Amino acid sequence: MKTDPISKSQSRGIFDRSKKFWIVLSVILLVIAIGLGVGLGVGLTRGSNSGGGSDSEPSAPEPTLIPNSNATGTFWKPVAGESWQIVLLYPLNNTSTDVSVYDIDLFDNPKSTIDNLHAQNRKVICYFSAGSYEDNRPDSSQFAANDKGRELAGWPGEHWLQTNSTNVRKIMKSRIQLAKSKGCDGVDPDNVDGYDNDNGLGLTASDAVEYIGFLADTAHALNLSIGLKNGGSIVQNVIDLMQWEVNEQCAQFNECGLYRPFIDANKPVFQIEYPKSAPNIVISAKKSSCNNPGAAGFSTILKDLELDDWIERC
Repeated sequence: MKTDPISKSQSRGIFDRSKKFWIVLSVILLVIAIGLGVGLGVGLTRGSNSGGGSDSEPSAPEPTLIPNSNATGTFWKPVAGESWQIVLLYPLNNTSTDVSVYDIDLFDNPKSTIDNLHAQNRKVICYFSAGSYEDNRPDSSQFAANDKGRELAGWPGEHWLQTNSTNVRKIMKSRIQLAKSKGCDGVDPDNVDGYDNDNGLGLTASDAVEYIGFLADTAHALNLSIGLKNGGSIVQNVIDLMQWEVNEQCAQFNECGLYRPFIDANKPVFQIEYPKSAPNIVISAKKSSCNNPGAAGFSTILKDLELDDWIERC
């Protein structure tokens, strides 16, 4: 503990001039010392994280970081209400769905498919997983063992990625460069919400916000737009960097309000609901998925979980 700002030699001279003043000052110093002791005790108690009571610090505070990125370039900036289709199960082989935006797999589709969509006056979003390792991708061998965390529940062979890894980021930069070379208008980086899952890597929401900033910087530098995939709890932290949102099942889980800021900013929410009866949709199931008040203004479509070319538009 630090000593009082008055030095010992100075205090002795003062006390010699007045015994009464000595007594008064001693009492004051005693009161101050007791106060400091109580304050220090409280501080130590709050910092110790051993009690588990209401005074303990939260283990995962909400992120406050808003990354910097040049989001004012000439890349494609869709507006709320854009119509869309998403096909990821196989290479796109059917472009008959009359929508303005197609979201397709980056690796499975050749440049000629993207050129064909452009010839039909469609915009193309190229999908890849930015937050998980998949063992069937052309660049899978480039990931190191310590880049991988726990397996994604329900997805054998797919693991959460250490998004703070220099190696992971190098691979993702190459993927975004591939999107540029194929002529994609934007990228759909999936699985950036590892913080909200049992990732096995200690990933936090703040890690996700910083990683999304890296992805946005990389995409925008190549004149590509980029969207947020799910990640409702970090929308406010990254919305200025994103040109749209791709969300799954917000109506089912009553979370659509988290994505409302995109609509307020006139940016699309490309919304997917997965009715259990898909592709055999009864009227009641369609109403339940399509008529959610919280999703007003969203670009909502109904799909089956395989994300083949079957679609029901709301």
